[in-house]
Amino acid sequence: MLRITYTNAKVERYFSDFSQMQKKVPLDWIRSIKKHLNHLAAADCFGDFLKLGLGQPEQLTGYNPIRYSLRVSANARLIIEPNATQDTILICEEIQIKGVSDYHGSKENWYIP
Repeated sequence: MLRITYTNAKVERYFSDFSQMQKKVPLDWIRSIKKHLNHLAAADCFGDFLKLGLGQPEQLTGYNPIRYSLRVSANARLIIEPNATQDTILICEEIQIKGVSDYHGSKENWYIP
């Protein structure tokens, strides 16, 4: 089972209490985020999750370590960071949730930092 951690206590608070999250983002985003978290938790490793293509996962460029995004809405993305290198990404068993962001354009706009 894929282990999910959070970048800090603030992010963990929002992702563990969806009523708190509802103060920051729309309800339809929360439904999408819950679905992504359930799919991630059900995967044995990150490679299994990527093979399914759920949430249209895409690797973000310009980040070190590697980051991926999952579609929450047209512009908002759930940002995750696998605890892996490019060589071990498919067998990675731990990811870190960074938050929800609109990363389109020249700067990031974090909804949940």
